[in-house]
Amino acid sequence: MNVYWFSAIFVLWYAFSLIVSEYVGKKRKIGEEWSFFLSFMLTPVIGLIISLMTKPRPEMNS
Repeated sequence: MNVYWFSAIFVLWYAFSLIVSEYVGKKRKIGEEWSFFLSFMLTPVIGLIISLMTKPRPEMNS
């Protein structure tokens, strides 16, 4: 496998993990950090599923 393919796959993996943590993890009880960690270490798809399985974060009224 060529270094360019590895770099492209790594960048896409990282980007999809950030997307999952930003748009799903932020609104869930799991939080952004754990959502990103699980997405990056496992796969973004599994991280998305785990994040969606957690409870939504309670609304804060200001």
